[in-house]
Amino acid sequence: MGEAISVAVCFSGSEALSLVATQAFDVVVSDFNMPGPSGLEFLNKIRQDYREIILVLMTAYGTHALEERVRQLGVGYITKPFEPSFLAELIKGLIQGEETKGKIENASRIMDKLGKPAGSSQGMRLEGEST
Repeated sequence: MGEAISVAVCFSGSEALSLVATQAFDVVVSDFNMPGPSGLEFLNKIRQDYREIILVLMTAYGTHALEERVRQLGVGYITKPFEPSFLAELIKGLIQGEETKGKIENASRIMDKLGKPAGSSQGMRLEGEST
């Protein structure tokens, strides 16, 4: 990729919320299954307090109901397994889209362009940190 990025790893939603409160993040990616509240509940809390952050939920157990809840929240969605390069391109596209147009519209365009991850029947989106 040739671009430097910074990534933070947290092991619970509460740890991540503390970090988000003290550092600036462009993107947050969360697994659905994690200690404490679900990843969706965690991302919902971030969405309420930090509307500018691009959010992505990943799961190995995707359902149409979960995908619909994710879309209603305006969160990216990706099912495992996926190639790291696919996730990197999606994040890059979401960040670029945020700089120009609405992130939800651009995420849909990016997903249509990239297609679905290998081994997946679901759509995709993402999380992470940058400084």
